[in-house]
Order: sequence, then C-alpha cells, then structure tokens
Amino acid sequence: MKNNKEVFYKLCLILCAIIWGSTFVVIKDATNTMTSGFINAGRFTIATLILLVIYFKKIKNINKTELKGGILMGISLFGGYYLQVLGMEYGSSAGKCAFLSATFCVMVPFLSWAVFKKTPDKYSVIAAILCVIGVALVSVEKNATITLGDGIILVSTFFYAVNIMFTSEFSSKESADVKVLAFLQIAVVAILSWLIVIIKGDIPQAYNMRAVMGVVYLGVFATALCLLMQVIGLKHINSTSASIILSLESVFGVIISIAFYNEVITTKLLIGFIVIFIGIIVCETKLSFITNKISIKKLDTGKYKDKSKKEYFNAEIQRSKTSI
Repeated sequence: MKNNKEVFYKLCLILCAIIWGSTFVVIKDATNTMTSGFINAGRFTIATLILLVIYFKKIKNINKTELKGGILMGISLFGGYYLQVLGMEYGSSAGKCAFLSATFCVMVPFLSWAVFKKTPDKYSVIAAILCVIGVALVSVEKNATITLGDGIILVSTFFYAVNIMFTSEFSSKESADVKVLAFLQIAVVAILSWLIVIIKGDIPQAYNMRAVMGVVYLGVFATALCLLMQVIGLKHINSTSASIILSLESVFGVIISIAFYNEVITTKLLIGFIVIFIGIIVCETKLSFITNKISIKKLDTGKYKDKSKKEYFNAEIQRSKTSI
C-alpha cells in the first residue's frame, strides 16, 4: 500500500513536469502582448484566488509553522521565476534556459545535506548528474556561448533548489497543512510580482484574448494545480527524487514542440532522453535489480560465508517478492 501511494505521488510530479513543459509555448505566445512580469503576477493571482476559495476554512486558521514555511517557500520561488525571466532578457536562449534551470536537481541533495543534515546516497548523486548531462544534450544548441543571462539563470536555479528544499522540509511537518503551505507560497509570489509590475510600470494598455486565455491556463493548471501537487508530493517523496522527476519539465517541453510544432528529432536528442531515463532508473531502483542478481549468484555459489548475512539477504529477497 505504501509503495502504491508513493507511485501515485511520483505520477503527480510527472504530471507537473508535463504541464510545466507545455508552458514554454504558452508563455512565448503571451509575451507578444504582455510583459513577463505581468504574466507572472496574473497567473499567481488567479492561482491564489482559486486556492483561497477552495481551502478557505483551512487558510483562516494559519499557524506559525505554516506562515514561516509559506513565506520562505514563496520568496525562494519568486526569486527563481523572476531571475529566470530576467536571464532570458539578458541573452540566454530558451534551450540553455531549460538546461540551466534543470541543474537544480544536482543542487538539491547537497543543499539538504548542508542545511538539514540529510545525507544523499550515492545513487541519488549519480542520477542527478546523469539528468543534467541528459538535459544538456536535449536543450543546449551547438556552438552555444555563455552570456550574462546564463549566469543570472544559474542564480535563479539556486532559488528553485532552495524552494524544493524548503517545500520538502515544511510539508513533512505534522503541524503544517500542505494545502495552506501551497496557498501561502503562491500568494507571496503574487504579491512580490505585483510589486515589480507597479515599480517597472509593466501594466499593458491593451489585452489580446489569446494571451489572456494563456494566462488563465497558466494560473489554473501550471500554478494552482501543479504547485499544490508539488507540495503534496514532496510531503511523501524525498527532495532528491522529486527534483529529478521535476527536471523532466524541459524534456517534455521538447517533446511537445516536436508533437505540435514539427521540430526535428536528432540523434543528440535521443541520446539525451536515454541518459535521463538511465538517471531516473538509477535514482528509483538504486540498481537493486543488478545488486540482487550478484548477491543471488553469491548465494548459489556459496560465497556467503557469514550465515547471518546470508539469512538477512534471503529475508530481503522474500520481502521484495512479497511487496511486488
């Protein structure tokens, strides 16, 4: 039962990655008539209102733990969103942005280790590195150069990693309701986004209906639904595994572009997908299907001299068969 629940929450995070992968096209279309700051302010305001209406009874009883967690999660998420857009304005391409943003999956295990003393296992670290290599093959164009925008996006990636870390930490607390945390996080981003819009004077003079519908899609699905699922998922899944799953956002973005915009599938693209898939397999299985076979071979050949070790492994094999 526990394994089935874990699979469900991982599927929720995969759905988040798919929806966020679709937003590259929606945002690109909306920026033809709206500024990126106004788009962010609009989408997070819509999401805030949706969660406020649905979970008002819970939200009106906010406690100190939820308030602290929601503010920290919101500030870090705003830093990620704002700096990512700023980086693109300063010359980073969409492909490099997708790759650099996905590197948060490498930062998360080390940040959790440094701040919360949660030591990552070697398989998680290997998987994170493989995912970054795979995303690079998928996203980075030939002869790509490093710009100021790329540096800004790397900083935004650090904020995304901090957000995943805070979300994982606070959502796992018994005194914090994940729905309230999701609301507070989104509300903080909405407030900070509107402050930037007002300071920069980014309110558009005219509105295009297609762009408006795009912002509604971003607010309902890519923000309210996805960020709620992310907070709930991180309550039940460790931050390293979650970050690797969420890094698939850029991969799904490419797949959607191929499906709907006739982009060409290249050898480099296929190799990138394979490397990412291997990384996910390493993270999720810890290569147990290989280590179990080696241990079984040792049992068959009598190489396990230690009786207690042999008995322990036999018990583990039986347990794994039962769980399947």
